[in-house]
Amino acid sequence: MRNKFWFLTKISFFKKIKNKTFIIVNILLFIILVSLTNIDSIINFFGGDFKKSNNIMLVDYTNSFYDRFDEKMSNNPVNTFNYKLTRYYDEESARKKIKSDNDLLLIVKDDIQNTISVKLVTYGYINTTLYGTLESISNDIKKELSLKSLNLDKTKLNSVTSNIELTREFINGKKNEKEEKNNLLLTLFFPILILPFFLLTVTVIQMIGAEINEEKSTRSMEIIISNVSAKTHFFSKVLATNVFVFVQTILLFVYSSIGLLLRPTNLDINTLSSSLNGVDLNLDLSVLSKMISAVPVAVVLMIITIFAYSLLAGILASVTTNMEDFQQMQMPIVIIMLISFYLSLASAMFNGSLFIRILSYIPFVSSILSPCLYLTGVLGIKDVIISIVLMIIVVFILIRYGLRIYKNGILNYSSNKLWKKIFKSIKE
Repeated sequence: MRNKFWFLTKISFFKKIKNKTFIIVNILLFIILVSLTNIDSIINFFGGDFKKSNNIMLVDYTNSFYDRFDEKMSNNPVNTFNYKLTRYYDEESARKKIKSDNDLLLIVKDDIQNTISVKLVTYGYINTTLYGTLESISNDIKKELSLKSLNLDKTKLNSVTSNIELTREFINGKKNEKEEKNNLLLTLFFPILILPFFLLTVTVIQMIGAEINEEKSTRSMEIIISNVSAKTHFFSKVLATNVFVFVQTILLFVYSSIGLLLRPTNLDINTLSSSLNGVDLNLDLSVLSKMISAVPVAVVLMIITIFAYSLLAGILASVTTNMEDFQQMQMPIVIIMLISFYLSLASAMFNGSLFIRILSYIPFVSSILSPCLYLTGVLGIKDVIISIVLMIIVVFILIRYGLRIYKNGILNYSSNKLWKKIFKSIKE
């Protein structure tokens, strides 16, 4: 029986690997991922230029706007573009210099009431980020010059125009501002890390359902079950699909790594550092240790959950006869996954409430929510371990009662009263 199990597993796995669709899709994925990681080089090759400098020309009729504008542009922490700033005193001669989308002209005027107005003249459309930067800096300068026109002394003027400095104080001596900012960063970055898990789970569910329904629709299921037990067939499908998805994940990682290796080595460090200026990415050792400890428990919880989803998908696929019926049967699974994903995104809004803590223990939902809450300090390592134990219990329940459903449904070709068939099989 063991030999038959491994034989079915190999047949199912290599059937997916040798499929022409798999080969074509992976060739396309390789091209797409390598292209995306080198998109700037590709655009440069076809005539684009990310490093092309914007020629910003400024005609300042106020005689006080240019210096402030130059200073703010130089100190702007979100500059993601190169620029060259030139002052012109003749508006007409500056207009003649506008010959491409990289040429911009700012005309600054004031009226009798010292109200400053700025006109932006361009050849065509410009970058949205650049437009927003110019607008924001111009508004800031206008406020400063308007206050200055009120003849306030330098001390009062600095008091009005300076940014507020927000300091933090914690009654709980174990809390600190550094950890608070780190938790915010972890909350923002964690959804990016769980997205691959979400997509991976969807792929597993779809593949198991498609393969089982294909065997039932072609009647080859009868031949297979006459030679092996339903239990052997069931677990061979689950194992083969999970191994296939794991291999596909490794391939995607390899494609992305190749794309990064093909990137030019002359990275503009100055541009990168200026873009990150003002962003504190230094994490405390305590937070780093928490991240390191979270990785193994999160991986274990996700692997167990994917296995549970595989079992559930196989059970539901056994009572259906086509993919249309399976799509309806898997709707509860999709809803649970979406709830888990969106709860992880909104977990910070619940602020560690009892409600979100209870949800973190619920099987399937816990796979995404528990690691996220652990990183932000809402849960401890014991809570995550409890989630893992509860998920293991669910796996045993699915194996025990799911096999009954699978045995009764795998050779049943009726598509009527599917849920009734499931509950009837559990009772039997």
